[in-house]
Amino acid sequence: MTLNELKNRLNGIIDPLTGEFAYYIETEEGYIGENEEKVFPAASLIKLPILIEAFRQKEAGLLDLSLPVPIKPKDKVGGAGIINHLSPDASLTVLDVLTLMITVSDNTGANVMIEQAGRERINALLTALRCHRTVLKRKLMDFKAIQEGKNNYTSAKDVVLLLKEIHHGKLMKNESRVMMLDILRNQQFRHKLPGSMDEEVVMIANKTGELQGTEHDAGIFEYKDTTVIAAVLTKNLSNEAEARHKLAAIGTAIQEYLMSVQKN
Repeated sequence: MTLNELKNRLNGIIDPLTGEFAYYIETEEGYIGENEEKVFPAASLIKLPILIEAFRQKEAGLLDLSLPVPIKPKDKVGGAGIINHLSPDASLTVLDVLTLMITVSDNTGANVMIEQAGRERINALLTALRCHRTVLKRKLMDFKAIQEGKNNYTSAKDVVLLLKEIHHGKLMKNESRVMMLDILRNQQFRHKLPGSMDEEVVMIANKTGELQGTEHDAGIFEYKDTTVIAAVLTKNLSNEAEARHKLAAIGTAIQEYLMSVQKN
């Protein structure tokens, strides 16, 4: 399967979708995309730059990942995650919180890390990485900020830039990139792009995001020595279950592309 054939396959999967979509995919062969610079609500994809900035600060000596993080009652929010259900005296390290923020998309963990790393520094990182359509304007589950018109935004192309930084970027040492990849590879939400993939064959490191009418997924998919980095974003969906099904079909196409490249 060529990259152009993959693009035609994806467009055939997505085009009947009721709602707006974007995707951007990079491979060794090149890249394909549709609406890749269009701005979407970031949902939990905003946790990717939080993760990267935390590890950048670790390397700069500004953040010790082994130190315990105080979780105050006022920090706890609903939605995805488990930290808000833990006992008040539960002890978690910075690394624990980062891991939960990604693997179970913990909203409380994300908010704690925004406090730890600093919203301004996270946004400065996004500027440095040329993610010009991504911005962190509020914490997770901050309904007052939402009513005031503050939201977090991103684009499919920016999300791929973030994943590329984790996979093979120059900002941090290999040790930090390996640690971040390991966290993403322990992702518990595998029902979208990886939903129909063979996890015994393809190495998967992904991060999902969802809001009402929005279903995102993005990941690094590796088969032998071939890598695909992909992001698929949606909004204004009338049928979220249909979108999740289509994300899984896109994942199947990505796996078939990976395996066909190895055969050629």
